Amino acid sequence: MRYVDGVVMFLSLWLLASMVLDAVTPPELNFYMIGPIIAPAAIITGFLYWLRIPSRDFVLASAAIWMVCEMTMEMVTPKPLSPLLAVAAVAPLLVAGILLHVQHWRRSRGRLPPPASAPPTNLSDSSHAMSSRRPF
Repeated sequence: MRYVDGVVMFLSLWLLASMVLDAVTPPELNFYMIGPIIAPAAIITGFLYWLRIPSRDFVLASAAIWMVCEMTMEMVTPKPLSPLLAVAAVAPLLVAGILLHVQHWRRSRGRLPPPASAPPTNLSDSSHAMSSRRPF
């Protein structure tokens, strides 16, 4: 049942996105041109959802695919698209990149480096060395 739900969900999202883009773009770029442009993106995103990839990877892949769709629409349309559509295509990648860097920065600040005053230990001279191991 999960497969049918996923197919219906991404088919509905594809149809909704096609109709919204048809309303936002110039009249020269109609539903019949937009639908085939974003259909591969809907199929790839649905396949990634079916594979249950981690959510962070799913968001980044979806944002990159959306940007490719916007570039393809820009190439196909006879009139230039609104700059707002270009901003809407790049914004998800920028937001995801900012969130990833903030998350990495928080994690790296949580780890403290080892103290510099601790002398290096020599395991061969240590009394805790494992006797069952053969030397190299």
